[in-house]
Amino acid sequence: MGQATFTPAVEIVGPMAGGGEIGAFVTDVDLVNPGVELPVAEIMDGLETYGVLIFRGVPIAADRFVALGQALGELEILPEPDKRHPNHPEIFNLTNVGSDGVIADYDDPQSVFLRGTQRWHTDSSFREIPCLCTMLYALEVPSLGGDTEFADMVGAYEALPADRKAIFEQAELIHSYEFSRANNPGRMNPMSDEERKKFPPVRHPLVRQHSDGTRSLYMGGHASHIAGAELDVEAGLDGGRALLAELLKFATTSRFLYRHVWQPHDLVIWDNRRTLHRLRPYDIANQRRVMQRLTVVGTEPVLPVS
Repeated sequence: MGQATFTPAVEIVGPMAGGGEIGAFVTDVDLVNPGVELPVAEIMDGLETYGVLIFRGVPIAADRFVALGQALGELEILPEPDKRHPNHPEIFNLTNVGSDGVIADYDDPQSVFLRGTQRWHTDSSFREIPCLCTMLYALEVPSLGGDTEFADMVGAYEALPADRKAIFEQAELIHSYEFSRANNPGRMNPMSDEERKKFPPVRHPLVRQHSDGTRSLYMGGHASHIAGAELDVEAGLDGGRALLAELLKFATTSRFLYRHVWQPHDLVIWDNRRTLHRLRPYDIANQRRVMQRLTVVGTEPVLPVS
């Protein structure tokens, strides 16, 4: 097929840096046939421009899905082994459907995990070198709700007053998988000592410098607190969490958002370095939602402003 065509999404309300916009539909790319190579350079350029790329109505088998992800880079094997695809461990099953049908138990670990994804976050920021991008493929979608919202962190940074930029450019955040996991709504077992050793807290700049010269906020649900700020909940010291909540509220106002309404066989790829995302609520105890996720490994640490 010809070169990829990028059409800005209809729902766009906020600009990305460099004259782009958040969210674009991609056509003229054959994702289904194994003999056709993915136009990797165009896809990566598209991610830097739009942050979120949408391929609509493409039936993809699991092995082909993995091959597409591997074309973009090495794939993560994520925590939570019970949620991995039985034949392709790179595929993370984001579904509320178990072997006996829809999981109705509020405190079932899968239900708790899925509700946790309704908070704004960027995938794998709890790693020393976070991921590059995520690929999410829809097999079944609910009749109402279950959309995914994306927030443009480049645009949010650019919209900050100069004095706030100067403050935030000096700040670092502690990102913790244990923190975010413990704050999922519902009952979850605490992490084991082995899990804590495997995923210790990490430190990242609040403002991230990109290779193309742009800057973005880098925060979200895995960010526990501001490095160096006192954190003692019993003593009333919140580690700067109130400030982070205020900044998050600003960065996720409607002018920075794209909301994706899923259809079966949609594939969406987003740049985790430049965006936040969250699942929107749906009737999780009754409506089926079956999604498959791949996460492409990052190749560099989060760089501070230079």
